[in-house]
Amino acid sequence: MKRFLLFLCVAVLAFAGGMLFMQHQQTARFADERQHQQAAWDAEKAALQSALDKARSQGSAIATLPAAAPTSVSQTSDAGQLADAKAVLDELKTLKPSADQPQILSRIIALLELLKEMGPAALPDISDFLKTPLDVVYKPLDKKTPRDAKSLAEALVPPTLRIALFGVVRQIGGAEAEAILVANLSDTLHGMEVACLAQDLESMSRGTYQASILDTVHSLLTDSRVTDNVDREFLYGVLQRFNDTSFIATANAQLILPNGQIDRNALNYLKQAMGDKSIALVAQLYQDNRLTDPGSKEPLARAALAYVGADQQAEDLYHTAILDPTLQPDQRRNLVEDLNQDGLSNTKVPTADDLKLIANRYALTEGYLQQDYVLKDKVLYAAFQEADKDLHNMLQKAAAAQAGH
Repeated sequence: MKRFLLFLCVAVLAFAGGMLFMQHQQTARFADERQHQQAAWDAEKAALQSALDKARSQGSAIATLPAAAPTSVSQTSDAGQLADAKAVLDELKTLKPSADQPQILSRIIALLELLKEMGPAALPDISDFLKTPLDVVYKPLDKKTPRDAKSLAEALVPPTLRIALFGVVRQIGGAEAEAILVANLSDTLHGMEVACLAQDLESMSRGTYQASILDTVHSLLTDSRVTDNVDREFLYGVLQRFNDTSFIATANAQLILPNGQIDRNALNYLKQAMGDKSIALVAQLYQDNRLTDPGSKEPLARAALAYVGADQQAEDLYHTAILDPTLQPDQRRNLVEDLNQDGLSNTKVPTADDLKLIANRYALTEGYLQQDYVLKDKVLYAAFQEADKDLHNMLQKAAAAQAGH
């Protein structure tokens, strides 16, 4: 009966492909916080603009802009013009947001906006500042922080002052602005900065600087000074953004780290750059005797998991992995239970290709549940029962949804 249901589901749902992915709406809480932050920014900006207008109307009179902290931007006595960008930058480098002083955040945003409104006149001082190692962290990166350079570069509050200034330069625009960003691309050793600079330069002149960006990324990924995992994650992300396949050989050589672990960033890049051809590479690496630490092979097994149900070599490696005693019990369990997600493009509204993969995996779990070595292994047996139930439910829900149309 189950086999009949399997083939019936596949036959009925084969034409269900091509459904559009629905975008998730922002939560009400996020919207409220952003609206409050925007209102504070607008108020601070209005105060700064008022002081600027007043100063310009008073000729040589000295005017001080309203400040949220003791240090503030002051008016010079030269023809009533606002103090140069250096004064704004001098204040910015003293300001750091904190939970007990939320007004500082609105001050930072307003000052950045003021720099933008100064236009090209602000660029020389911004350039000089960016040549120094000075920076201020606004939003420390954590595991929940998106690694999307576009989101970071264009955020209302960027992660650091330097990245915020890159954005100001981009918004000012022009040849001088582009030259400043290119110069910083050549000088920085930080992967997150490279990713944001790539985003800024691409938005200013699409394709013009792609070769320079990729040269920089290649250089940094082979630079012994760049060891931070987050920096390398952003750098490999740039390669993936541009679909650059010219780094495959080097990434392959970097896959196994000196500590005997897999470089997950290099592996993710290779999976994207090589597609299903990466399975042969992964299968070969799984036998590498440099991977001696317990559980170190799990990323390779997970790479194979994405193709289980569609590629025989991937299924062979997957079979080896779930029976591998060097993997930790939780790793083996997760490799089985995650049959309901890894490799699927949409778990909520499966495409026709997803449904075919789900059906193949359901047949696979049914087969494993008949094997003595699974029945005798408490970890595997419980995991395959869970996966079998989930895959069966996914097929039933898809069939019900199709019947309702």
